[in-house]
Amino acid sequence: MLTRTRSGLRPPNHAIEALILAFLMLTACLSTTQAQSIKEPYQIVDACEQVDSLEFNGTIANASITEQVNLGPRTTGSNGSADLRTMIHSELSHLEVANNTYTEDNITFTNVVAKYSPGEANASRPRVVLVAHYDSRDVAERDPDQNRTMEPIPGANDAASGVAVLLELGRIIPSMNLEYDVELLFTDAEDQNFSTGSLYGARAWVDNQSESEVNRTTAYIVVDMVGDIFLQLTHVYPGDNALWTTIPPLAAAIGLMDTETDCNGNLGRDIVNMTISTGVIDDHVPALNRGIRAIDLIDIRFGEGAEPFGGHWHTHEDTPDKVSAQSLQDVGSLVELGLRSNAWIFDFQAIEENQDQIDETEAEESDSSSQELEVERYTGLAVVALLGIGAAMTLMLVLGYAVNLRREQ
Repeated sequence: MLTRTRSGLRPPNHAIEALILAFLMLTACLSTTQAQSIKEPYQIVDACEQVDSLEFNGTIANASITEQVNLGPRTTGSNGSADLRTMIHSELSHLEVANNTYTEDNITFTNVVAKYSPGEANASRPRVVLVAHYDSRDVAERDPDQNRTMEPIPGANDAASGVAVLLELGRIIPSMNLEYDVELLFTDAEDQNFSTGSLYGARAWVDNQSESEVNRTTAYIVVDMVGDIFLQLTHVYPGDNALWTTIPPLAAAIGLMDTETDCNGNLGRDIVNMTISTGVIDDHVPALNRGIRAIDLIDIRFGEGAEPFGGHWHTHEDTPDKVSAQSLQDVGSLVELGLRSNAWIFDFQAIEENQDQIDETEAEESDSSSQELEVERYTGLAVVALLGIGAAMTLMLVLGYAVNLRREQ
């Protein structure tokens, strides 16, 4: 995670929460997911239909974090990094897994890509890309022990948590019977202390995507730092606004919003809060710059009461005991529900037809406007002509009256 960020704190909103609660009481009989505003091209989905099908196992994901940390530092080019790639290949052997190695700025790094496809390759089939960086930070610049700031961190939350979520999703994706492609992208060199910058893995992936691959990517979702025991996900910018609108209904359905009712009619926990907005430079930015709809699911407050980019972040306290199986369960279930409910898929043909209809409507409106302008022009001319005629007749009457008056005199 880069430190070039802007952060926003949560404002006092007790009055707002009271109003929302009152609204919920009045609409308790309605499904939570039906009341959400989803921006095009995404559509409202009935997430509650899929809740009972969720399989994500937070306990398995949590065990993966300890396993990753036990490999040692997973810094770019390290033995731990190579061992983790081997682990990813082993655990996702039922998918199409490949390493992609690049060299930029004299830095060699390797992305791991695991692909699921419901059939033969199809360049027009929609694709959802789930992303997590697997490199752990090579320095602990925020550690209170100044003698250890140049040592690599354990990286339980910052790296291992996102990887754990993707690995567990990869385990269950084939059982979801999805009709679109899913790509699990494990990026390298996201969080190294390079003087030349970071986000190398994400930028390399984006740069090597063809236009057809970009166009068929309906969602690119980064999962980063999601294991904190005191988890709270917030709105992150930059990010695709339409894609962000799909998150609250999914979160509400599984009880992750304390201002919304879940599928059983109960108010949820305060895990997802879109009233808080934070600026973050992460692996979603290169995708956004390429025109791909992307967002970042991240908790940048690591630890109880931590400030943005504070707490255990980039310290030697980023250890497995600071993460929670429940937090991983919440995030994993949220993403799984999005996949199962087709929340991030849109109909390209419908969009094209809709655009054709928009173009046709605009053309008709343009023709109508032109006709209205013509009518207005001719109407104006007619009015001017009538006024001229009226003026002439008035003048003739006045002259006639004057002539008659003179004769009478």
